[in-house]
Amino acid sequence: MKRVTPHHPPFPVAAYLARIGLPALPPATAEGLSELVLAQARAIAFENLDVLAGLPVRLDRSVVYEKILGDGRGGYCFELNALMSGALEAAGFEVRPVMARVTYGRTVPGPATHQALVVSCDGQEWLVDVGFGGPGPERPLPLQGGKVHTVEGAQFRLVPSFGGDLHLQRKVGSDWTGLFLLSLAQTRSTDIQAANHFVSSWKRSPFRHRLMCALPVASGLLTVQGTDLVRLDRQLAEVERQPLNDAAGFYEALRGSLRINVDPDLALRAWDTAVAALNFVTP
Repeated sequence: MKRVTPHHPPFPVAAYLARIGLPALPPATAEGLSELVLAQARAIAFENLDVLAGLPVRLDRSVVYEKILGDGRGGYCFELNALMSGALEAAGFEVRPVMARVTYGRTVPGPATHQALVVSCDGQEWLVDVGFGGPGPERPLPLQGGKVHTVEGAQFRLVPSFGGDLHLQRKVGSDWTGLFLLSLAQTRSTDIQAANHFVSSWKRSPFRHRLMCALPVASGLLTVQGTDLVRLDRQLAEVERQPLNDAAGFYEALRGSLRINVDPDLALRAWDTAVAALNFVTP
């Protein structure tokens, strides 16, 4: 069966390069892939502010490009990897979306609501994911089961799992911690749209109740935990914790440390929703 390629608007190369700090799109090689993925990962934060503020998350490429490149926002997995996919396609890479089940912080795998990318170049397939929101690899990983790869000081491996899935794991201390179960089955745009609708609208979705903002940096990771801005090292150990105290402090952290250009009213709505959820006590 012939694969149907969706039609997308032209990729805004100049705006993208200005946002990620590269002078030009790199060549479609393994080295170029690594350079491009790292540049976006460290320039554009993971964030769920729209969901917390009660706004719909649209995945049309033109909307994603305007939000992240035009408005200076971040996004979550579907948005960030849509942007990454557009950049990779513009640079000449072959890209396809894949779905995954999050295992990080869970006793059993979650539903297939995380989206990543598989990229082909130099005769090999690579896992690319700039939208996991924290502990994921900042550079591509060869799509090979069993091998350990060191990425920016952290160790990762893909472990073969049931049904042909691959379990992405990161070494934290002396233990291997699961991040997500990756399915290599064909993913359609309807799968992505359904997952986006689920995580943004299901009333028990953590995206609707918890601040999720994170930006990889050279020394590790900046992330929001509860109502604190936390700096983690390469082993995900806490280095510094700064209480944000109120919406003004949160807004300052978004615009400064996390490099998210957000409207103050939207930031306030997101903050109020998250704080209300933290203070909610089940009767």
